Amino acid sequence: MKITVVSKNNALLHRIKVTLLGARDNDQIELVNRPAHRLDLDMPDIANANLLILDGAEEEAPDWANIEKFNLQHPHSSTILICAERIERILVQAMRVGVRDALYLAELEERLSEVVERARSRQAAFEGALRGGKVYSFIHSKGGSGASFISSNLAYILAKVHKKRVLMIDLDLEFSDASFCLTDDDSIKSIADLVARSHLSGPVIESASIQIEQTFWLLRAPQNPEMSVGITPDQVDDIISVAVRHYDFICIDLARTLEPIALRVMDRSDVVFPVMQTVLPFVRGMQRLQRTFRALHYPESKIQLVANRQGNKDDLPMKDIENALQAKFVVRLPNDFFNVNTSINTGKPLMEVAPQGVLTQALIQWSNQLLGVKSEEKVVNADHSHSLLGKFTSLFKSS
Repeated sequence: MKITVVSKNNALLHRIKVTLLGARDNDQIELVNRPAHRLDLDMPDIANANLLILDGAEEEAPDWANIEKFNLQHPHSSTILICAERIERILVQAMRVGVRDALYLAELEERLSEVVERARSRQAAFEGALRGGKVYSFIHSKGGSGASFISSNLAYILAKVHKKRVLMIDLDLEFSDASFCLTDDDSIKSIADLVARSHLSGPVIESASIQIEQTFWLLRAPQNPEMSVGITPDQVDDIISVAVRHYDFICIDLARTLEPIALRVMDRSDVVFPVMQTVLPFVRGMQRLQRTFRALHYPESKIQLVANRQGNKDDLPMKDIENALQAKFVVRLPNDFFNVNTSINTGKPLMEVAPQGVLTQALIQWSNQLLGVKSEEKVVNADHSHSLLGKFTSLFKSS
């Protein structure tokens, strides 16, 4: 939560900051040295605040007009007034302009945390009423499982067929290739642009993403791995927290290794989809993942196994694999090598390349299951020959 404190008293600003940090250390705290009777709502630190704390202990009365304007423009935010002994004289006026809470200066350390928690609960209730996006993460049981292709194309179908707001996040920060499955756009925009921001919102996330369709955005990994250095699990967690309020689905392609960011994302996920092919090296990789899932105490319902490229002559018997893993495959996807290869080479979603292909139809059926509805099949025209040159051009630019 972003907390902005406005006062001309530096000692009070410091006192409030120390109190807030002592109670909860993951809030973003901004201190504005300005009299409370001279608010400037155009200041980003004020306009973007989830909680606005005002120094009402000054001799001059607070800027009631602008306080009321702030509360009307930001119904999800809260305003707190810190007062001296004259609180009773201004309490009625404070209530009229929408101040949510007030406390005496003398009881600041004792009661501030309690007041902030009330504001936090109110914000959480408001945001939950707005949107509660589902978070789906996809992880490789072993390199080459096809998780990046599957996750990006399933996300595309959720947006294109079902008209849902979808954000695809490529978090394979070292070997990212989700964007190659969807577009030949060689934009340098990436998740690295977000982690440097002091304020996150839906529009800010979209500004750092590539818009693939009207309701589908791709937040790609940095093209250069060194730009990923310094990205932390907390920063990724903050992005997810904002995204669930603005999108119906957040589909996340994870790295091939179990590193701290991947673990945090799986913790936040509604469902984790481990993707594998039904050959022995992938079975061993899946058993390694399962040991991690058990160590993290994930419920069985959270882990849904995906079998990819079914129909190869080298496949092991499905029953034998399920016995070895002590788990059933929830999703089985057919092998469609020619269309998948064409999709990747042209930088176009599979549905545009082969709307009637067997894998396209399997992904549509999977999306129907996720939504719990039977949607009418929708297709788009495939015209992919012109983008092959663009794909090769982007490869040379990134090298």
